[in-house]
Amino acid sequence: MTVADRPMLARLPKRRIRLGAILATTFIGAYVLVINLPVFTVLSGSLKTSNQITTDPLGLPNPVDFTNYIRGWNGVAVGEPMWVYLLNTAVFTVVAVAVVIVLGTMAAYAISRSSNWVSTLAERYYLVLYTLPFLATIVPLYSITGDLGLRDNPAGVGLVYAASWMPMTVVLMLAFFASFPLDVIEAAKTDGASEWRAFVTIVVPMSQSAVLSNLLLAFIYAWNNLSHTFPLLTSPTSLTVAPGILLFSSQYTVDQGAQLAGMFMTVIPLILAYAVLHRHIMESFRVGSFR
Repeated sequence: MTVADRPMLARLPKRRIRLGAILATTFIGAYVLVINLPVFTVLSGSLKTSNQITTDPLGLPNPVDFTNYIRGWNGVAVGEPMWVYLLNTAVFTVVAVAVVIVLGTMAAYAISRSSNWVSTLAERYYLVLYTLPFLATIVPLYSITGDLGLRDNPAGVGLVYAASWMPMTVVLMLAFFASFPLDVIEAAKTDGASEWRAFVTIVVPMSQSAVLSNLLLAFIYAWNNLSHTFPLLTSPTSLTVAPGILLFSSQYTVDQGAQLAGMFMTVIPLILAYAVLHRHIMESFRVGSFR
């Protein structure tokens, strides 16, 4: 190999790296485009007339039509205005998320701090509930909520949903508490702090990333929930946004523009929640590593 060949060999790795970067950027760009296509379709369709939606579903609105948002906000004849659905959804979500986060975090911490057979049984119990399909419980839930007077009540159904989501929160928080530094808790108890005070003043603040990650996940799934709200909320005045949007479709007609406008209005709270807590969203995938 001559001296003149060395610069060419030295440039080969850089070319390969540059080619790999171009391919990776192209792949990521295509992936982002595909992921955002449904969002673009909903936003664009909400500004089109029914004829434009049918003839050119992927095109830009021309002209822009904001009457869909007026009809979407006012609702349909058989339903209620959109603000009623949003209020019911807020009640349902707040109740479900509050119960899940508070009780789920406490349960996971109690199980992780115990080493007897009761804690082992509780941990396996939550693991079994975590794998239990929802369809296996919908019939008894429908009967029980009717007997307890929780049906057609967004707050009551929120409690039911909290019980269904509790195993997810407990399992994720158990993974986090498995690597929690116990010496910090022991030092606090040495200084005279009780178990409850150590949990409130030390464990909860140090578990902020894990708690916020679980809160964001619970909020997203509760806000979009249809599996519990559709069979358990049947009265038009108690519907949340997910089953309420379905009222824009009947057996023979569909108000696509108003339906798409309603969909986009219901997504806005999720966008705001993600904008506030976006730094913690990745913690839900690696919540087992303490930081």
